[in-house]
Amino acid sequence: MKVILPKNIIDIMSKINNSGFDAHLVGGCVRDLIMGRTPNDWDIATNASTDAIKSIFPKSYDTGLKHGTVTVLYDRTKAEITTYRKESVYSDHRRPDFVIFTDSLTEDLSRRDFTVNSIAWHPKKGLTDPFNGLQDINKGIIRCVGDPKQRFSEDALRMLRAVRFSAQLGFDIEDKTFSAIRDCWQDLSYVSAERIQSELNKILDSKEPHKLSMLWETGLSRVIFPEIDKLDNEWTKYAVHFSNHRNKRIILLSLLFITTFKDLAGQYYKRILKKLRYDNKTIKSIGLLINCFDGLGAYSCRNLRKAVTEFGKEKVINTIEINAAMKKLPYDVSASIIDDLTTNVTPVKASISGTDLKNAGLCDGPGIGKMLSLLLHCIFEKPELNNFDTLLLLAKAISKSRIFVSFNHEINNRKGQPD
Repeated sequence: MKVILPKNIIDIMSKINNSGFDAHLVGGCVRDLIMGRTPNDWDIATNASTDAIKSIFPKSYDTGLKHGTVTVLYDRTKAEITTYRKESVYSDHRRPDFVIFTDSLTEDLSRRDFTVNSIAWHPKKGLTDPFNGLQDINKGIIRCVGDPKQRFSEDALRMLRAVRFSAQLGFDIEDKTFSAIRDCWQDLSYVSAERIQSELNKILDSKEPHKLSMLWETGLSRVIFPEIDKLDNEWTKYAVHFSNHRNKRIILLSLLFITTFKDLAGQYYKRILKKLRYDNKTIKSIGLLINCFDGLGAYSCRNLRKAVTEFGKEKVINTIEINAAMKKLPYDVSASIIDDLTTNVTPVKASISGTDLKNAGLCDGPGIGKMLSLLLHCIFEKPELNNFDTLLLLAKAISKSRIFVSFNHEINNRKGQPD
């Protein structure tokens, strides 16, 4: 197999090999090179000790010394270099209690998760493939190295990684491996929410995000999404539809809640996402899209102006795209609306401020927010009203209305009540 590597990786491997040791590329980077993909990370296995590696490379970092791993920085290129090792029991179903260093590359490869990740490459010796990983790459199969139940018992995250690799690579999960996930799904509860979230994101960002459905087929959903007994069949169709969308992770997570909980999606999404340790920015983005989907209504000029102001243009466009996927409106009509929206509709900002309203003696406290909201609704209907003098006249008229007087009276009564 002809392998084309970045010069810095060639140099790192040469320095180790020329120092009397063996350095093999291993894991995902070898798999990706075989498949013609560009590796994201570079992992090297060696019979050199960590001390030997640190003496060869002055710029190195102790990223996992007890597991035999040193990260080398060579001319702005990072590589993780790990001494050949065997592993002990995994009492926490996540990491080995301790490791045993070995001189055997095959023993090192035998501890890895899947055959496609258990191939090594040496610049002179070529491929070392004791578990037929190359054959499984050619067949498009994700298969555990050795006994799948043992592999998953050692590290429960591997079950979710199997689904992730299937989605990223477009591979099928081999039958015994799939059955083992069904038998061992409960062990995923030993894995941190942060690691689970990371794998979920990679599945959703993959070329086949619809394979998230395998979480329900295997039982892993009972740990990750216990609130969702069954994945709606429509979600899978939408996942295929949005598989190339630049905002697909946000769209597909939003649709997961929309298709599952319908009108109650807004009550569930935040609690579930917080449990999975999603950041506030992501949670807010999904909340805006769900609320926009619920609140947009008909595509009138007034509704579009209101939605762009409240939820942002991107969320309105995504909502129209979702509605088109749900066949609520033909695609050509939706595309025309999005084009007009992109060009002509901008968020509305009132030409009068809360301070202006207060200085005019029209309202204060909570009344300011109420008044601004009413004025914005007037502007949504007729944008030509959006100038200071007109809005001030409108505010004076509203302040004398029965509804607004009643609102202020209620607020004042609340102020007078004891806490």
